[in-house]
Amino acid sequence: MSRGSNKNIGTAKILGFVFIIMIVLAIIQYFGLLIIAGGLGYWGYKRYQIGKAANQKSKSATVLFSLAGIFSVFFLINITVHKDETKVAAPTVAPVEQTVKTEQKAESVSANAAQTSPVVTTADPAKGTNQKNRLSITLIEGTDGDTFKALVKGKEEKIRLLLVDTPESVKQGTPVQPFAKEASDFTLKQLKKGNLKLELDISERDKYGRLLGYVWVGDKMLNEQLLEQGYARVAYVYQPNVKYVDHFEAIQTTAKKAGVGIWSLENYAQEDGFHEQVAKKTTAAANSENNHNSSSSHVKRSTPKKETVKPAPESTEYVFYKNCSEAKADGVAPLYEGEPGYRPKLDRDHDGVACER
Repeated sequence: MSRGSNKNIGTAKILGFVFIIMIVLAIIQYFGLLIIAGGLGYWGYKRYQIGKAANQKSKSATVLFSLAGIFSVFFLINITVHKDETKVAAPTVAPVEQTVKTEQKAESVSANAAQTSPVVTTADPAKGTNQKNRLSITLIEGTDGDTFKALVKGKEEKIRLLLVDTPESVKQGTPVQPFAKEASDFTLKQLKKGNLKLELDISERDKYGRLLGYVWVGDKMLNEQLLEQGYARVAYVYQPNVKYVDHFEAIQTTAKKAGVGIWSLENYAQEDGFHEQVAKKTTAAANSENNHNSSSSHVKRSTPKKETVKPAPESTEYVFYKNCSEAKADGVAPLYEGEPGYRPKLDRDHDGVACER
């Protein structure tokens, strides 16, 4: 082989090592595929020239050209995939940043609200942020304190107020509970004002198919108003519909301390519901005390009658009346203790006067 051929072979080897190094350095970047393809192509071209000079067909040149073509194809595929990924990923950046800003804003508002009174005068942590998510509704009829029927998008729907529970007034098999009528009347009165909006949470319906939400009457939320007036308790707190639960519990705490509505009856509203039996006992005890006081005053008023009305001296004979009807028919009712015909059995309240009614 000629000296020129040996020199070309040596040059080709050097170029081969150079491009191997380039491959290693450029492999971490996708455009390294293009460098590799170019290097293999150049190396193949040199092998081809060597073979041509020796009048021989260079197989290595063919292999190198093939590899260069394969890397070129990989390079084009890599560019296409990268562009597609950029298109998909680009829109997601803005919402993430927006979500972070929204969460920071909500935390800031919550912190400000925690430093003030939790009553309705304190702004709701989420007020004004969900205006676009509210549906216009039209009242059809009221049901009870926390349920009513309305027209939503042209369809009749039964709506259940979220995170609040009022005493039962129409539940089958359940007697009308204390403050149930007041809660029902209050809800209907507010709904009749019109300008109603329904704000949905994450889960839109319950197992009964009712729409769940927060109802706005103008710029006031009905759910909040029921809690403020003491007509409802915070209840049925289930994920994921817990948007306003902390705010509602703060309102309930204030109403409870004030002893308004359901909170005026000790142990009536509890975590597991309303206990009307407790309320009845409280009411019965109060009525009993009032009756006792009334009875005492009645005895005092009747005492002078017994002192002033004396039986006739000649009325010493024994007279028996089977019941007050006979005494009234005889024209002697009422009968005072000591008079003929008076018997303790006819004196039911034991005040010394029988058949007084």
